[in-house]
Amino acid sequence: MDYESRSHETVDLRQDGRRVVITLCRPEIHNAQNGALIDDLFDVTGGLRDRDDFDVVVLRSSGEHWCTGLDMKAHRDGWRPDRAAAAKWDAAIANLQALDQIVVGLVDGYCLGGGVQLAMGCDLRIATERAIFAIPASREVGLLGGMATWYLPRLLGISRAKALLLGGAVLSARQAAQWGLVEQVVPAEELNAALEQVIAPLSADTLSSVGECKRIINTAPETGFDDAWSNYLEVQSSLMASPARDNRTRDVLELMRTGRPPYLAVGWFPFDNPRAGG
Repeated sequence: MDYESRSHETVDLRQDGRRVVITLCRPEIHNAQNGALIDDLFDVTGGLRDRDDFDVVVLRSSGEHWCTGLDMKAHRDGWRPDRAAAAKWDAAIANLQALDQIVVGLVDGYCLGGGVQLAMGCDLRIATERAIFAIPASREVGLLGGMATWYLPRLLGISRAKALLLGGAVLSARQAAQWGLVEQVVPAEELNAALEQVIAPLSADTLSSVGECKRIINTAPETGFDDAWSNYLEVQSSLMASPARDNRTRDVLELMRTGRPPYLAVGWFPFDNPRAGG
């Protein structure tokens, strides 16, 4: 199966060099979840696992909204998110989290219900100033809010998870950043610039260290210190001995030789205009 550039019914997957871009393509229904979207996202994310020919996955949406949760029109017409559909949706999120590559979500407009779950599958979330976040399922349509009941307490803490899932909290982008639901907020026209600030340093030489760092972070809440320390020493020794590490060291030394700061010339300052860190 060719995953280089393949269109599904509701999700578009494209690879440009060492970047992969996944785009939700149901703008007419605000990228809401139906059976086809769940199937397509499950297929696309599964096809990315265990590959090393890209350094970053960018997850974005077509139209003006990220994802508004369940497609209530499809629900009205008889579609129901059964156990198999729920398992596929959660597996798609798990696929993103299992990748060695950084997954960056570019959130615009409404991010509701399953949209919040999908955003939590990303490692970093950059939101536009007009983004809105909420999980109304348990209060409005008698559902649990998916595995957000598991992800949110780990990401935000129990009280804020309850505020979203039980209290009906509706967050602006700035509030979502204050709560830790997103990492950066920018004007809509700055979204691509903010993305470049985050991913520009990534390369084939950073893939192994990024993947190991991501794995250790993701398992940290369930790992004791002694096990984490032992694992760190083993992984760090392996990375120090790799050719990729030597390549990156040469790059940093060249930056220093030419008088440029090797660490502060890339990246971003939280909540600022992405150009401010240039």
